[in-house]
Amino acid sequence: MSPSSQKIFAALVDKSKSTKKWMFIPLSLVFHGIVIAGLIVLPLMSADADLPPVKITQVFLTSPAPPSVPPPPAAPKGGGRKGSKQAEEKAKNPKPIDPGRLVQPVEIPEEIEEEDIGMLGGMEGGIPGGIEGGVEGGVPGGVPGSVLLGKGEQDFKELRISPVQKPRLIKKVKPVYPAIALKAHVQGRVIVEATTDIYGKVVKTRVIGGNPLLTKAAVDAVRQWVYEPYMINGMPRPVIFTVTVTFELQR
Repeated sequence: MSPSSQKIFAALVDKSKSTKKWMFIPLSLVFHGIVIAGLIVLPLMSADADLPPVKITQVFLTSPAPPSVPPPPAAPKGGGRKGSKQAEEKAKNPKPIDPGRLVQPVEIPEEIEEEDIGMLGGMEGGIPGGIEGGVEGGVPGGVPGSVLLGKGEQDFKELRISPVQKPRLIKKVKPVYPAIALKAHVQGRVIVEATTDIYGKVVKTRVIGGNPLLTKAAVDAVRQWVYEPYMINGMPRPVIFTVTVTFELQR
């Protein structure tokens, strides 16, 4: 074989080898892909096989059936006129109620008003603040057995009496010494005309004489005094009399 023919034969052999080499590359890629996929899928399949079985229950929810409507009441026999007449007769002539039996009311009121039964031990026509054994139309705080004076002017006309006849003093409030009088060292007496009502309370005052620095304190004290009611023939009367309030400096 000549050298040229040897070169041609060698070239053909190398070409056939390279062609076969390129044919095996796709097959190698497919094979490696299958192997890699198997390595990934097989562990996943074995993991699913190890899981416990799960029970699946199907539940179907349905809406409740609508309530059945009761049938309308049957019409009374004999027509509507007869039924209305019977209802009118029952309303006109109600059945007698047994006093010892409880009867359900036809209508129940929304609000129930409390019945005023008065105080325990009270009497008809009495008033709050009254006493047991009193009379109707009396005055709270009165004395049992006494008579209420009328409303005429002559019943409440003040009676002027002398200081000697004035009633006994029950409550006496000492006057407060005015600060200005203390600083000025003023002392003396204040004469006050006092008017009491039928209960002995001082209702009016009038200054008759005294130092102006002391008069207001004297009047404020006398207005708080209370005397026994002045009685004439068993009847209390308003009276007018004079009182003397003395202011003295303590030494």
